[in-house]
Amino acid sequence: MSHMMAGRPGGESDSDPDDYYGFLEKPPRNYFQYQQQDDKKKLEMDLQDAIINGNLAEVQEIVTTRLNNNVNTRLDSGWTALMHACFHAQDAIVKYLLDEGADPNFRADSMTPIMTVCSNSNASNEAIYNIVTNLLEKNCKLNCIDNYGQTPLMKAVGCGRVDVVQKFLNLGVNIEVRDLQGWTALFWAAHHNQPQILEILIARGARMSEVDKYNRTALDLAELHEYTEITEILKRHLQIPEEHEDSFYMEITTWHDFYPGIKKGQSPDYRSEIPHLLYGMHLENFTATIMKTGMDLRTFLLLEESDMLKLGMDLPYERQRLKCGLRNFHKRNWKLKAVSGLAFQDIENFSMLSYLTSLGSHLHQIYVLEATLQYTLREYNKIQDQIKFEPPESPIRDKMVNAAKKMLTNIDSIKRASGRVRIILEKIAENNPEPADLIKEKSTQDIVLGYFTEAVVVASLCIMVYHARHWFSYFVRK
Repeated sequence: MSHMMAGRPGGESDSDPDDYYGFLEKPPRNYFQYQQQDDKKKLEMDLQDAIINGNLAEVQEIVTTRLNNNVNTRLDSGWTALMHACFHAQDAIVKYLLDEGADPNFRADSMTPIMTVCSNSNASNEAIYNIVTNLLEKNCKLNCIDNYGQTPLMKAVGCGRVDVVQKFLNLGVNIEVRDLQGWTALFWAAHHNQPQILEILIARGARMSEVDKYNRTALDLAELHEYTEITEILKRHLQIPEEHEDSFYMEITTWHDFYPGIKKGQSPDYRSEIPHLLYGMHLENFTATIMKTGMDLRTFLLLEESDMLKLGMDLPYERQRLKCGLRNFHKRNWKLKAVSGLAFQDIENFSMLSYLTSLGSHLHQIYVLEATLQYTLREYNKIQDQIKFEPPESPIRDKMVNAAKKMLTNIDSIKRASGRVRIILEKIAENNPEPADLIKEKSTQDIVLGYFTEAVVVASLCIMVYHARHWFSYFVRK
């Protein structure tokens, strides 16, 4: 019988040197490498802050001292200084970087500077036009696409940049290029409700009868969104006669229709509002992805960058756009009249329709207020954590302290708004009769009791009349 011999673990070779057996050590941690990564992140943050604030002198100093005059340095995110300047529409900084040799055709995350600036929907038309002009003077390419098949022309159309669209068309860009949805620039004009641009594209010969990957025409999109002017323009050019409807019907099935997403024993989730918010942020490409997750409106309003990455938002400008959109949503000023039009109206009784509509509106406002309060508290805690690591004399510390104070003010405002909503709800509940769907059918016992009560009342009245006549006759005789 062979003896059991101590050997190496399974998969190991007996020819390996003994000094490898059981003594494999992890390589020493390269702290210098992590320090370099932190420095790269700080460099990009400082540069981005200078660009956002339009501080040309600070940008020049960073380029000179920290980028060694190499304006095409790929930063930590993969973007260059020119990409950031275009994204934030700082035309003076863009011109400086281009004069210093910045590459107008640099690609990062499938985006180029011209795509980035055309995606900006907040800056002035003048700033966007100046940047586009400067990029074109440096021979930037226009017939290029990103990962979604979108061209600079499509992005300019979606943001309503009429002058930029005219400039692109004068330079002979291809207006029939299709994105991954099968949309041309004409579809973009219809989808984003841009009637002036739509007329320009049609005048340039854009095809109107094409269909996208879902077999929809531009007219179908316009009618789906109920864009009356866009629909009229397309029908006029397609020579489609107007339809005249003699009547229409409005059907409300149950009181549940006033509370979107409500089910038995559950609260409304308001999921149906997410596509509208994404559309307003020009992120409708992610509508299907987000809706498939089944998240409710509150979860969407509280998304953080890590959540966005999990949803497949790999491009930094997409995450930045969503973060800015959510921030602007939560920064809205709350007014009592916006909460309810019935707040201070002197009405003795609301109709059932007014009651349900108002109650549904209040329920929605409370839902959103809770999300806004949670968002504000979260951002406030982030600022407090950052303040701890800033030196006492740091100007950034002063900015953070001021921002924290503003957030506390916002939190107080949200609390006051919540209190007002509660008062309005109590007013509606006190001044309205019982809802019709809570009125129960009378039982046989209730009906019999009602008849008996009526009989007693009638008999009592008869007795009272008889005695009254008797006493009146007696008084007359005397």
